[in-house]
Amino acid sequence: MAKTVAEQLAAKLNTRLNYQPRDESASEPAEEVFRKYETELEINDFPQQARWRVTSKEALALISEYSEAGITVRGTYVPPGKTPPEGERKLYLAIESSQELAVAKAKSEITRLIKEELLKLQTSAHHMINKARYKVI
Repeated sequence: MAKTVAEQLAAKLNTRLNYQPRDESASEPAEEVFRKYETELEINDFPQQARWRVTSKEALALISEYSEAGITVRGTYVPPGKTPPEGERKLYLAIESSQELAVAKAKSEITRLIKEELLKLQTSAHHMINKARYKVI
């Protein structure tokens, strides 16, 4: 009897709210569309220290965790002035995720790390010039 009372109360509430129950067996489950967002960031022409900074396991793991995107180092290093061998590409990072925001976050973080490393190189070169041991007269 409690079940019928509950059913009656539910029916009253449904009529008051003008609720029309859907026939779940008739409706097909909506297919989930899996989207994959990806971008590439070429790092071949940056100085060696900057390339090392963004391709280290620690940096890649931190960026992946922060951005929730997968980052893969691809291609091979090609020295300046040379062309890559047939079928090869210059060194680059492939960034992939199911979310567009994650790809953007990863790319901006990698760019930030590269800029940071370039600034370090620039200031260390500046200090080396100013702190010469001997003076030429």
